Amino acid sequence: MNNNKKIIETLRKADKASVEKLMTDEAKKNEIFAKAQLRANISQSEYTYSVRGSEDNRRKINMTRFINIAATVALMTGLVGGGAYMNNKLPKTPEPETYPETQVAVTVPETVTAVNTEVQVTKPGTEEHDKSTVTEVVYVTAEGTSAVEDTEVTTVQQVTEEQNKVSVTTEELTEKVSKEDLIEKAKDNNCVNYFDKFSADYTVLINEGGEFYSEPSTVTGKFYLDEVGGSASRTSEQYVNGKCISKSLIAIKDNLYYDAKEELAETDYSNGGFIFLETPKKNCWVKDNNSDKVFLLPGGRELDVYNPENWKITGERIENGRKIVLVSGVQKGDNNYEGVYRERTYTAEADAATGVILSYEERDREGNITFSYKTTNYRFDDDAVEFKSAADIINEIKNSGFTMYGSDGNIIE
Repeated sequence: MNNNKKIIETLRKADKASVEKLMTDEAKKNEIFAKAQLRANISQSEYTYSVRGSEDNRRKINMTRFINIAATVALMTGLVGGGAYMNNKLPKTPEPETYPETQVAVTVPETVTAVNTEVQVTKPGTEEHDKSTVTEVVYVTAEGTSAVEDTEVTTVQQVTEEQNKVSVTTEELTEKVSKEDLIEKAKDNNCVNYFDKFSADYTVLINEGGEFYSEPSTVTGKFYLDEVGGSASRTSEQYVNGKCISKSLIAIKDNLYYDAKEELAETDYSNGGFIFLETPKKNCWVKDNNSDKVFLLPGGRELDVYNPENWKITGERIENGRKIVLVSGVQKGDNNYEGVYRERTYTAEADAATGVILSYEERDREGNITFSYKTTNYRFDDDAVEFKSAADIINEIKNSGFTMYGSDGNIIE
């Protein structure tokens, strides 16, 4: 038994190659023993028994050794197989999941002092996101030059604070214009105090009808106001059925107001309409402007600032970078031709910053347009366009055969 224990202990400590070699050697011994037994298998005699007995006894000893060796091999195989089985069953330590390196390029204008740039960084999602693509938004604040090293990634708290600031700024920019503010700017031509220069093209439609004017007329022209220089210029042409019936040249300069009109036709009081003249009438009235401001806006329609209950602000919009206020109301007054009380609805658009009326449309009870005024290509301050100077218009009036009248009605030589 001690030998067997030593053998088993030796086999346990031996490596796999040694065990396999031992098994191979034992197999060869068994093969030699089998051949020897075959040759010794002779006919039974009196001597045979003793010989066979010796062989049986030796064989018994050899089989015992073989059984011990086989048991040892089985034990080693079990140990090796069990270790492999347990190795496969034990949970493996997960390897860290790696993400591809993502490069983010941030471009910062060279002349910008502080820029808020929204950068989108995309990385593969995790198993919790079913391997979907997760997009993270990072707000980057850059200061100084366009060097990327100067960029700074803000925290979530900083992003929230910046968003709150933007929200407040947006609310300030979209603050609604009040009726009181609009009235203050529109009354008594006070709008001229809210801009330095103003220019535009304009169109006026007159369709009030009446006893002598059954056909609508259209007036088109341009104007330019320079409140800083104290000068203004305006031109207009009036058409009926596609024919020009009058032209006007108006200018303000050196506190003098020039209003020159060339009449190509006159009213036909017998048959209605107009009678075109062979020789146009050309007259100009000159008077003191009596103001340090120049007001030369056409249209003749303003907000009824003294009866604010008759109109309301209905909305706002942005046009050409300026806030436009939408107004609707009711215009009440006497009809000049029929002598009856009238009530007409109207809509208007006013520049929020100055109170200037940019458009006005009036309708009668039947919904027909009776009067409209609309500006186009309007420009304020440094963007205003001086299509013709006041000095040029005055020179044109003086050199075009106009009869000049003073404020007292006398002809100016």
